[in-house]
Amino acid sequence: MTACSPLLSPWAVLDDAHWRGFFQGLDSHLQAPAFRKLRSLAHQARQALNDLDAFMSRYCAQTCPHCTDVCCRTLRVAYNVTDLVYLWGLHEALPLGQTRRNDTDPCRYHSSSGCILPRHLRPYVCTWFFCEAHMQLFSLETPRFQRHVLAVLQEMRRLRSAMYETVRISFSTGGTKE
Repeated sequence: MTACSPLLSPWAVLDDAHWRGFFQGLDSHLQAPAFRKLRSLAHQARQALNDLDAFMSRYCAQTCPHCTDVCCRTLRVAYNVTDLVYLWGLHEALPLGQTRRNDTDPCRYHSSSGCILPRHLRPYVCTWFFCEAHMQLFSLETPRFQRHVLAVLQEMRRLRSAMYETVRISFSTGGTKE
């Protein structure tokens, strides 16, 4: 099974050694119509992430500097296959590699002032995770705002699933890039 095999779980995590090979496999084998569809879905997902960015950045600015259990340092967050498919669909400069070279390393994108990556290039879990302090802030928002955020998150899940399926179907039909 190759690093970009359609049989690879959407939640599988690739290490740095397989990072470039995954993208090379997508570049070599993804059919042109599938790539166009993937790009469209990825840009829709980026728009949804941009919709979340302002309030998530506000929450982080209010809570993270005072946190004693910073999730970026303590959790073992990593890019999964669906994250990589999304990143490839954006067709932008890619992050250097996985969040950690080794499981015991801290996240390479975490700095003293927070994440150095723009929100749309972070692993998906980093874009929607609500710690307890964030949940307290979110509970103070209007019901209309809460419904809007939940709808955006639901749309993100739909888009991510559609991106993965686009790649899986393209690979399963055995097509090559046109």
